[in-house]
Amino acid sequence: MAPNLHWREFIRDGSRDIDHSADAQFLAANYVDFFGSWLQQDKNYEVLTFDALTKAFFEQQDKFETQVFMVADASFVTPSEKPTGNWFSGFVRLLTVVFRAGSTPFSQSPTDFTFCIVGSSNLTSDTAFLQVASWDGRTYRYYQRDRIGWNYFGNAKDAFGRNAYLGPFNGHVNGAVIMKELHEPWIHWYNPSSPGDFSACFTDTQKKAFLEAPYITQPGSKPRLLSALTVGPDVLERYIKTGVSNFFNQRLNADFFVDSGKSKLVETPLNISRWVAHILLTTTVNIAAAKMDSGGTSFQIPADHFYDSELLQNAGVGQLLQGDDIPTLQASISLGEYQTFVSELGLSMIQQAAKMNEPYDADYLELPISVLGADARRDRGKTLGFRIIAKGSEGQAPFNILQASYEDAQGVTKVQMLKKQGKKWIGLFTQNTFNALMMLDFWNPIYSWKRGVLMLYVPQQTNWDGDALDLEKRFIENVNNSSFVKSGITDSPEYQFLQLLKAPLSEHQENIANYFKAIEVRLKGRDTRAEAILDYFKLAESRRRIYRPLPLDEFGPTMPYALNFAKGEIPMLEMKSDGTIQPMSARGQKFLLDWTKSLSSVNPEIIPASVKSNGPISVSALPRPSVLALPCQGGLDSTTTGEVLASRGCPYAKRAGEFEADAVSPEKSFALVSTSSNAQVPEFASLSLASKPKTPNWEDDILPLITEPYWIHPDKCKEKGSGWVKAMVKWGGWDLGDYKDVTAGTRPVSIYRHLRSKSMPVTRDPNDYWPEEALEAFRLWANAGFPPDASTVVAPKMVIPAPADPPPTYRIRPDVMSLSKEELAIYQSKLDDILQVGQLGSKWQELGLLHAEWCLHYQEATFLWHRAFLLHVEELIDHPIPYWNGFSVDSSSPTSPYAGVPRVFFEETYLHPDDGLPRPNPLKYALSLNGVSKSGPESCFVTRDPILGTGPSHPDWQCKISLFKLYHDQITHALSQKTFTSSPDTVEGFGIPWANITEFSQNQKDTLYPFRFDFDGLFEQVHDNFHGWVGPDMADNTYTAFDPIFLSYHGNMDRLAGMFMDAHPENSFTSRFPLQPFVEGGKKVRYEDPRRWVFTTIGDMAGDSRGLGYMYSPPLSADVFDPLEVVSEKNVAAGVGPASGGRAVNLPVMESSQIAVAENAKRQKTPYVVFLGVGCTDSSYRIDVFTADADSLAADPVGNPDYIGQITRLGMGPGRPGGGGGEGNVSTRRCRKPEVTRVLRAEKVADRFAAAAVEEKDGEGGSLVQIVVTDLETERKLERGEYEHLPGFEARVVWLAT
Repeated sequence: MAPNLHWREFIRDGSRDIDHSADAQFLAANYVDFFGSWLQQDKNYEVLTFDALTKAFFEQQDKFETQVFMVADASFVTPSEKPTGNWFSGFVRLLTVVFRAGSTPFSQSPTDFTFCIVGSSNLTSDTAFLQVASWDGRTYRYYQRDRIGWNYFGNAKDAFGRNAYLGPFNGHVNGAVIMKELHEPWIHWYNPSSPGDFSACFTDTQKKAFLEAPYITQPGSKPRLLSALTVGPDVLERYIKTGVSNFFNQRLNADFFVDSGKSKLVETPLNISRWVAHILLTTTVNIAAAKMDSGGTSFQIPADHFYDSELLQNAGVGQLLQGDDIPTLQASISLGEYQTFVSELGLSMIQQAAKMNEPYDADYLELPISVLGADARRDRGKTLGFRIIAKGSEGQAPFNILQASYEDAQGVTKVQMLKKQGKKWIGLFTQNTFNALMMLDFWNPIYSWKRGVLMLYVPQQTNWDGDALDLEKRFIENVNNSSFVKSGITDSPEYQFLQLLKAPLSEHQENIANYFKAIEVRLKGRDTRAEAILDYFKLAESRRRIYRPLPLDEFGPTMPYALNFAKGEIPMLEMKSDGTIQPMSARGQKFLLDWTKSLSSVNPEIIPASVKSNGPISVSALPRPSVLALPCQGGLDSTTTGEVLASRGCPYAKRAGEFEADAVSPEKSFALVSTSSNAQVPEFASLSLASKPKTPNWEDDILPLITEPYWIHPDKCKEKGSGWVKAMVKWGGWDLGDYKDVTAGTRPVSIYRHLRSKSMPVTRDPNDYWPEEALEAFRLWANAGFPPDASTVVAPKMVIPAPADPPPTYRIRPDVMSLSKEELAIYQSKLDDILQVGQLGSKWQELGLLHAEWCLHYQEATFLWHRAFLLHVEELIDHPIPYWNGFSVDSSSPTSPYAGVPRVFFEETYLHPDDGLPRPNPLKYALSLNGVSKSGPESCFVTRDPILGTGPSHPDWQCKISLFKLYHDQITHALSQKTFTSSPDTVEGFGIPWANITEFSQNQKDTLYPFRFDFDGLFEQVHDNFHGWVGPDMADNTYTAFDPIFLSYHGNMDRLAGMFMDAHPENSFTSRFPLQPFVEGGKKVRYEDPRRWVFTTIGDMAGDSRGLGYMYSPPLSADVFDPLEVVSEKNVAAGVGPASGGRAVNLPVMESSQIAVAENAKRQKTPYVVFLGVGCTDSSYRIDVFTADADSLAADPVGNPDYIGQITRLGMGPGRPGGGGGEGNVSTRRCRKPEVTRVLRAEKVADRFAAAAVEEKDGEGGSLVQIVVTDLETERKLERGEYEHLPGFEARVVWLAT
């Protein structure tokens, strides 16, 4: 019969792990060590208790050496202090080490074996915890007895694979057996040489069981409890260290060497990140405490509290401490001083206890769940109950600390001493670089965020070329290319590390000596000693609190807890080089919180993730431009723009001060809008209705809300109120300003519902909506009986009940030029912290690829796909994207602050809102595709046309900005159309086929040649122009979405497209066409789902933006044209069918060269330069169009009369194999076949065209113009032979009666 053995599959999604029966094949592959083989013999798999398992080997002393050790986290309890009640536990566990008699434990001999049996104090229970770690000379295998029997939990090598930090490997993080209290005085462990009152924590049941167990108590007529435990923790320490070292040797051989003799390194070593983690991270910790001096009156604070003594005492890597001038660190504290500070912090030993009925005992308290590490799969609420075991105590020994682990020290030593070459060791890093890494935050040996963040720059693999590994070179290059270094953030770890690289060893040693001296000076100073001791106590507590949420922290009494800071008042602290402590920066705290949160989650990652899914603050909207009292963003530096900026760039900045006396508090004025309201009460709102004690009445309160709404700027509030009254008179037939009209029948209820649902007022400005306090005033007025004035006796009656649901809320996308530095910083921090635009492997890189591989162009879906993309980004960052209005009146003026790209996209740094410290500006320092810009490998960040960064001082600035005049004409032309797109039956098939025209003349009727302009094609044409104008990354579709300008630019294009759709609700759309890979209205993506019906559709995106949860604040500088001034009020029709669109103009199906008419007819029509058969290209091109006889080929719309205009052909790029953010396939529907048109209005040269056409006998329009084609990547002008084969590069002149 097959043995009843199993194996466990660990699951990372939060569901229960899965146990499987181990078949013969699994047993042969995994149960191969001594213990696994023993379980398969006879019926050994039925041995299910600690007692039975230990005796099975203890009783065969001729074959096996069996040594038993005991540990109890509450072993500090004395008989007189032992708490009463059955809630107390000493957390007693036992460890049996078994090895072959006469052999050495944990040796690397293939004939030897060692296994550790770990169990609870319930020796004979077959349900109590029981685990075995079995060593076979090469690796550990972990077994656990569960309710189903013996279960295989994995091989130690799994700690570096798919089971990393799961199951046994959240304790045995690096695969080996561990002993948390590894150093003398070995707190918690029973030491037969100094037993003390260890047994005081035992229950009577435990004492009885321990007396009866021969491996714990030697039998006899008068047995002495624990007398069989003759081997102390000092011996176990040697065993554990041997086991760690030998397993790490095996790790090293497997990852770095071709053979076990370590004679030859492999070309590509494995698990590089995990080896570097020993250097830069705290993969695990040991627990230590101070040793009392011989007189028992004082002690030295453990050296590992101040630096990594565990590592640097190793001569092979400890070069930093080998200088003659480095003093021995002395940090002595007397017991009297110690007890004073223990009391001040309230250091106590606590134990988890069930919540009791009130009133609670004095020793009961509730603490955050993070106080104790636990399996994150258990939902235990937000708090845990604890009881105090020992107040004013740290347990067995004073000054408990967490120290850098022996495992990390071994990992560093092994990987830095890979192979000796001559007199030097080859390691991952040279000695100089290793010293720089150690000196970076030297004063914080554990949980150093400064070293930790450098993990983000470690290459995933390294190569051996026969002489050296290339890891160091690539690592330093990555740090050099970081945005922190590029923008000169001198207090960043990246910058500091590079400076340390330049320092000689002597300088490092001098800094260490100065650090040690600074600590001693603080401790010896009469005025500084008390503060210093308290600081070092707080630092110890801070480090414990970082560690506490991790799974290895299993028991309450393991470490002391500072009760006087129970609510978390001790921040994350760090040591400084001068021996003082300070709170960590926000960046440091976020790094550690994100990392430790991951480690305690259901899907832990020991290597810090570069992508974070959630931001620190949820902000759904921004205040409108006119309410900002903080200085608005300026334009580009120019001596000619200062006055313009003051008067137009921030129109109310000066005037806001006039209303300061009546303003609401600054905290309310400048706070961002929360998710519970749509707009902020501005600073000039002098009336706060919510604070008025009297009942609202019509005359004093309600009528002013209608006629002079206080949330509208004083210059405009009367005009706004008057407009509301007039609109209601016109459309509703009643007067909002008339008391009787407003109170008639059920009208008050209707008004309230419309106002609260934001269907009134009819507006595109979100700041027009009534704030909650105004709505509440209206409701209270109605329920008070509609009092007309203050003298009216109130007659309460429930008319409008209190609302049960919150009002609708919208994300408000603001004009980027309207935002203050502080508001911009919030958006920048979202890009920084959540999307991590400056890091490879980040969400930003995924988003860039999502656009490159899935975006739709040259079709009806183009702008609606991009609408879904923007919504997806906003869902990720939980913040509105500010738009850049390139269609503003002032943006085409070279002297305006609105000219060019807003300066915020070129600034070096910003102040992070969490800590106020400078960070690299993510709007400038965003990594391009795979960290290589379209402009070339010399830049890892996105690049733009240098003219834009230089600004008005550039000689080509005026010409560059003047192109906006053409773009504005093109946008206006697009917005002036009536149809969004054309379906197939109105494109190829409309009109009279050329062959059916019975006779020809030079003045054919226009009805024979119907044409129609469409919004989507005209709009995409100018859309491409803007992309090319920004360039180089923005000018290539593969790279464009990696530039943060893309988001703000497309925000504006979405705003304008929305204006067109609002103005023409009669338009039809291919409503069911899927916008892959978006689902749930753009909130999420699915790259590989084959079901097209699950995706967001054109119909989902083609409605009012409010239906999608967002609106736009008005632009700071007015738009050139507004189609809503002639809005139609027809219903929207729904269209279903194949997606089409993308044309700028729809022409009859005929040869374009045959579109010729007589001279007098031409003079009555408008000429257009038309490009037919336009299709996608890999590269991006700029096509500048000139008259055929042009004297100049300068693309200057102002200075060159022969210049007609510009068409940018935005290349789709070559893409990549695979796609969809590395997940699914590249969308095959990104471009339609070459059937799109592009047009330029050529009205300014109409007379010249007409005259020239008279001379042409064939009537062709192609010879009237010439084009210059420029490759936007190289700026090289192409010869005709190079572009004539590309789709749609032939220009024709067509005269149309428009």
